Amino acid sequence: MGHRHIVFYSIVITVIVLVVFALREQEVHQQSMEEKLASAIEKQILPPDKTLPNTDQKLPYYLYGRADLNNNGKEETFVLMQSERYCEKDECKAYLFDDQYQLMAKWEKIQQPVLVGDDTNNGWKDILLTSNNQTYIIQYSDKTYNEKITTAAKYTDKAQALEAVGLAIDSEYYQANGTNLELDYNQPIFDCQTCYLFSYEELDNANSQQHYLAVNVATGSVRRVNDSQNKQ
Repeated sequence: MGHRHIVFYSIVITVIVLVVFALREQEVHQQSMEEKLASAIEKQILPPDKTLPNTDQKLPYYLYGRADLNNNGKEETFVLMQSERYCEKDECKAYLFDDQYQLMAKWEKIQQPVLVGDDTNNGWKDILLTSNNQTYIIQYSDKTYNEKITTAAKYTDKAQALEAVGLAIDSEYYQANGTNLELDYNQPIFDCQTCYLFSYEELDNANSQQHYLAVNVATGSVRRVNDSQNKQ
């Protein structure tokens, strides 16, 4: 084997090692973040004598999403509880943690979707919260977000939602053999204001398996989500 080949293979091996190391570091970082969030929930939300139960992925104890709301390069975390203790029908208690996992704000009777707004007030992005099938624009003021959701301005997106439907229907995925397109509100926590999730079936699928399309009206993009685990 010539010198050039040895150098080439050495470079390839080095690159592979660096990629594996970076992926492992990212995995460890993600695990650390989830552990910090679980700890914050146990200490700041749950009663002293209660702990988070062990649940499978189909029945999460809570849903969460992260976004940099104040443009400081660090992400805040929104938590939507899912257990019966914190929910009434399809509405649950919700909590917002800052980038140090300290509780910032809390709300009652929240349902999906939970979105990050396009607008900014007092240096913080708006949050769009839904309660009783009505979406409200929650703004930042006096060092916190408005916790009295019914006093907030109402948000309507009928025109934008219709545009999203059109994008989904015209997509290559749905045009192939799609049918029964429906809006699915179980989109990721802290999805964008112009983002939508749709479910649909395939005409040739005897099992009527559901598929999902993630649509962003702002960019006009349509992305197929292969299974329900990828919605969050």
